Amino acid sequence: MSLKFFKPLFDSSPWLLQQLNVEENAVFFSCFLGFSALLWYFIRNSNKGLPPGPKPLPLIGNLHSLEPQLHTYFTSLSQTYGPICRLWLGKKVGIVIASPALAREVLKDKDTIFANRDVPAAGREFSYGVNDLLWTPYGPKWRMLRKVCVRDMLSCSTLDSVYALRKRELRQSIKYLYSQKGLPVNVGEQMFLTVLNVITSMLWGGTVKGEERASVGAEFRHVVTEIAQLISIPNLSDFYPGMAWFDFQGVVKKMKVVLKRFDKIFESMIDQRQKLDRNGFGQESKDFLQVLLKLKDEADAKMPLTMTEIKALLMDMVTGGASSTSNAIEFAMAEIMNRPDVLRKLQEEVEAVVGKDNIVEESHLKQLPYLYAVMKEALRIHPTAPLLVPHCPSETCTVGGYTIPKGSCVFINVWAIHRDPSIWKNPTEFRPERFLDNKWDFSGNDFNYFPFGSGRRICVGLDMAERMFMYSLASLIHSFDWKLPEGETLEVTEKFGIIMKKKMPLVAIPTPRLSNPSLYDLCPNSNKGLPPGPKGLPLIALLWCFIRNSNKGLPPGPKALPLIGNLHSLDASSETHIYFASLSQTYGPICRLWLGLKVGIIITSSDLAREVLKDKDTIFANREVSAAGREFSYGVNDLIWSPYGLKWRMLRKVCVRDMLSSSNIDSVYALRRRELRRSINYLYSQRGLPVNVGEQMFLTVLNVMTSMLWGGTMKGEERATLGAEFRHVVTEIAELISIPNLSDFYPGLAWFDFQGVIKKIKVLLKRFDKIFESMIDQRQKLDRNGVGQESKDFLQVLLKLKDEADAKMPLTMTEIKALLMDLVVGGTDTTSNAVEFAMAEILNKPDILRKIQQEVDTVVGKDNIVEESHIQQLPYLYAVMKEAMRIHPALPLLAPHCPSETITVGGYTVPKGSRVFVNVWAIHRDPSMWKNPTEFCPERFLDNKWNYSGNDFNYFPFGSGRRMCAGIAMAERMFMYSLASLIHSFDWKLPEGETLDLKEKFCIALKKKMPLVAIPTPRLSNPTQYE
Repeated sequence: MSLKFFKPLFDSSPWLLQQLNVEENAVFFSCFLGFSALLWYFIRNSNKGLPPGPKPLPLIGNLHSLEPQLHTYFTSLSQTYGPICRLWLGKKVGIVIASPALAREVLKDKDTIFANRDVPAAGREFSYGVNDLLWTPYGPKWRMLRKVCVRDMLSCSTLDSVYALRKRELRQSIKYLYSQKGLPVNVGEQMFLTVLNVITSMLWGGTVKGEERASVGAEFRHVVTEIAQLISIPNLSDFYPGMAWFDFQGVVKKMKVVLKRFDKIFESMIDQRQKLDRNGFGQESKDFLQVLLKLKDEADAKMPLTMTEIKALLMDMVTGGASSTSNAIEFAMAEIMNRPDVLRKLQEEVEAVVGKDNIVEESHLKQLPYLYAVMKEALRIHPTAPLLVPHCPSETCTVGGYTIPKGSCVFINVWAIHRDPSIWKNPTEFRPERFLDNKWDFSGNDFNYFPFGSGRRICVGLDMAERMFMYSLASLIHSFDWKLPEGETLEVTEKFGIIMKKKMPLVAIPTPRLSNPSLYDLCPNSNKGLPPGPKGLPLIALLWCFIRNSNKGLPPGPKALPLIGNLHSLDASSETHIYFASLSQTYGPICRLWLGLKVGIIITSSDLAREVLKDKDTIFANREVSAAGREFSYGVNDLIWSPYGLKWRMLRKVCVRDMLSSSNIDSVYALRRRELRRSINYLYSQRGLPVNVGEQMFLTVLNVMTSMLWGGTMKGEERATLGAEFRHVVTEIAELISIPNLSDFYPGLAWFDFQGVIKKIKVLLKRFDKIFESMIDQRQKLDRNGVGQESKDFLQVLLKLKDEADAKMPLTMTEIKALLMDLVVGGTDTTSNAVEFAMAEILNKPDILRKIQQEVDTVVGKDNIVEESHIQQLPYLYAVMKEAMRIHPALPLLAPHCPSETITVGGYTVPKGSRVFVNVWAIHRDPSMWKNPTEFCPERFLDNKWNYSGNDFNYFPFGSGRRMCAGIAMAERMFMYSLASLIHSFDWKLPEGETLDLKEKFCIALKKKMPLVAIPTPRLSNPTQYE
């Protein structure tokens, strides 16, 4: 007997009796017991003529015996009770079909009777009241909607017309994967983003452009994920329809909130397209929305296409198409990587048709029969909807000699049929060759193989899915070789859902295999915009002459080459902080590099760090401002990049005294707590499953930061929407800042912006600015009306400071926006990466994990949750934080300093305007200062010898001097609060067969090279502590 499936019913929300007061409990029990008595009487007398099945229990029927992997559980039932069997799902009768003959009887012979769906409460809500194609009952309206989809939206000609939109999104994905070459990539996640972008691009890619399209895409990713989670929750309202009105789990309530967010986007898109059409614009940019609106205007008056139905069809496309296609591609990739011979055959076939000096186009797909066989085999062994979408007979009928009551829920176990050993030879083996004779197709006429269903309700998006699967898989296989990260093993275990997915995400490393790097660009083989060669020669000659005569008095360093200086020696396969440490071992604790026209100075000893950051702090108090930094800091108007002077002192005072003081941080604790508790709740929902710890912490910290910025200004839905947009833009900014930029190495060329970094930053800045303007406007309105004073946030503090500022040194609106930018971009990666490193080191040393849990349990208890007030009582956890920041400092080279005049350091000349790197990573691992420096040993910090003050130059992870990090207090609280909550709430272990890797990847903010994927197991005494 298994309660594993039934358990999420109780975990899906702060549930039932835990939520109700005494009076509500009494009402609930009275209703429930009366209803249960009637139900049991009904069940006991209602099995006559039904198919055989397991014996039901009073009240719950067979709900207690359901297992999480429903498709395999249903298969085991069929092996016991036969190809048709019965279950009682609360008050609902469930019928399981597991043979081709009976599937034919249901889906072909009696197709009209079984042409309706069993509509769940959540489905009824998000389909705009059953106004979509998926759930609408069979009849004239359904036929009209299907005709719209099959003939007008998803016909071959319409799909051909939006190919350019499809290609654009897939090429962006290939370019992203190229940027991740040699690094582990979550294939399923990347394909989900790609397919969702493709679908939304086809929906309105000709209606919205660039910045706005990316913004809508970010919001959609967030909301589609929420819908998938809500649909997957076993819902009491579906098992006991008479109780649906109460919505005890709040599923319908939550779905209504999500639907409002969708509706807002749909309304906006529809309004924009109608304006374009009225003005005669956008006719060349055809998309599905344009097609639908045209059909609405031309529809038959007897059966009109309403605006509600248009929105419901758009909803079907978004929610139905993204997960199914991306999961299928992920399964196919996993099976292919498990069979190197299949991968080799695929690559040979694609190369023969496409070539290695070209990119895959959809026109190539018809010439790839083996790839087509791979797709068919992947959908055989891992059908997207393993039980199809449940059917519902419109009248009581007979199937296989048994009575099937009207309104029952009929599951077709296509997964079991596709693995039936009487039909398929070696059914569990992935063997595409079985499909090379074209015996089976997707028509649904052969009931041995029908992954897209059959009959009237067969999937209407079949052609679209086929194109997207083939085009994506061909591009992935043609563009890259793929391998697993070292020490990992491949498994293809499934996780049941309405859409089946891999239980363990496929993480693989792409290696480019095409002949020309330009083939990974968005517009391959184009030289448009490249600088002409010969005209650059006079500048190059002058540059080399300058370098050759400019080493006098500089620190020693490797020999510079003409034109590029030492740029060639910055090995992409080696991490910059490690390479700089190796240079210091050769040339001494101060050494020199030529970075194009720029002089780089590397400091790698505590004595020289003291000289730079303390003794000559005023001279080194400026930053070396990158071209990208200049742009996203609103023209160097923030705290990070502003030159040292009166304005910088005013901005630092605002941050340290007014924003990030202990009292202000205390005042927004409620906002911080809310976001961290949400994260703990999410991790609880993922218990027993692999979780990307770093990614989850990034989302948590970003939500915390934005919540503290304006969590008291905006509420609920709007705040969630903004968070989704911010995640998207912050990630893009981090990527752009990390790109080695020609404009920084050769300042004279900055005006040309050859790599387009500045152009892209400007686009992102507009998106930030739009958000900032909206938030500022809302807060000012609240303050003018005397509303929201109880909900204090940083934005309110800043606006108040602006109004009260000294006229001689005012705080401008531009500076407010720049400070907000610093907090969002500067505070997110550093904290989340530090927590991820700490978790990895802790998992690597179980004795440390045990000590932390014992300390936290003693202070907090297992019947309570961690609060920030507990943190000061956790000295061992504090030592863990210090040790994590020693061995993996957030900024391994700090932020580069820039001397305001030429000066001597360590007896060598450091020119004005040079770029000075202080290698704190190397200093923290110096064996002359630290015993066993590469060993993670928190005990070395238990004597409180070191702190974050920056006065001891053996340990200064947050820097030192005037430019020391202003957010130390905030970072410390966030790190300690997050780590304590993770360790207190869960036990953690690695997925089976995986090994822990602690390698680093150099970026401005140091990160783990291999994402930490770990499995959380709840350890607190009461499930309500995870709410």
